[in-house]
Amino acid sequence: MASCRNLEEKVVEETWEHFQRMDPDEFKKLAANVEKKEQLMAAVRSAAGEVVKLTDGLRSDMSPSDIESHLAKHLSADRVELIKKGLTIPTYQVRLNKRFDGHASVDITRDKKEFMPSINLETVADVNVAKWIQIASIIVEAVLLVMSAVGIKADVSDAIIKKTAEEVVEVVESSSLLQKAVKQLEEAFHSGSSWDKAKAIFTLIKDSNSAGILWNIIKSLCRNMSAWDWIKTAVIVTAQIIAAVATEGLALIAKIVLALNSAYDFVRKVINVSELNAMKQ
Repeated sequence: MASCRNLEEKVVEETWEHFQRMDPDEFKKLAANVEKKEQLMAAVRSAAGEVVKLTDGLRSDMSPSDIESHLAKHLSADRVELIKKGLTIPTYQVRLNKRFDGHASVDITRDKKEFMPSINLETVADVNVAKWIQIASIIVEAVLLVMSAVGIKADVSDAIIKKTAEEVVEVVESSSLLQKAVKQLEEAFHSGSSWDKAKAIFTLIKDSNSAGILWNIIKSLCRNMSAWDWIKTAVIVTAQIIAAVATEGLALIAKIVLALNSAYDFVRKVINVSELNAMKQ
């Protein structure tokens, strides 16, 4: 029990520091509101405690059905369903078209309608643009998965997804940390087990948090919420990730394994990145 309390306090301290670093103005406002500050700290402790509770009894050789049974002992049926569908929340699709004449292009659609202009892949620069757009989709969907894992159901419009993707592309283009995480994701999806794939997604989520982009993605996705609601969402997600890192990620990785069972479109996106990289060789 003492170790659980120690973890909760560690998560509270690191989450609070992260909040202050990422959004100092909103942090000052919230820190001055004693009631909301206490509510937020209680939510962070609860998030950390949930990670400890879920980690107990988990093993890295569990099948998806065993994981589901384990989660069902601690979470509501609605929470478990959100987790199972966590990688099916669509952002947009990047379709690679290879023609007989050796040329290629990508179409970017959402709900079978044009979402962004098509790109003719004539140069390496064109291929990179398409790749960054695809990677942005992968990262945003990974964040949506974590939101689902903590019980938050996102409802995002075309405009919000497009703006969020544009912001992510700008960061990924210059982030060696995130590019390395995506490379590890490609490798895991090429030949790894479900747990290997889930660990690679966890690493991408963890590194997105380290790069500061996870907080901004949540803020962007929740731009139609009140300031209090999006801050609470960002803080709880951050707390879960910090708690996951402190416990070797087992509970979150297990949730990702469960979500991968129906993540067909997500898998296709990772394959797309590999195929786009191959075009540059």
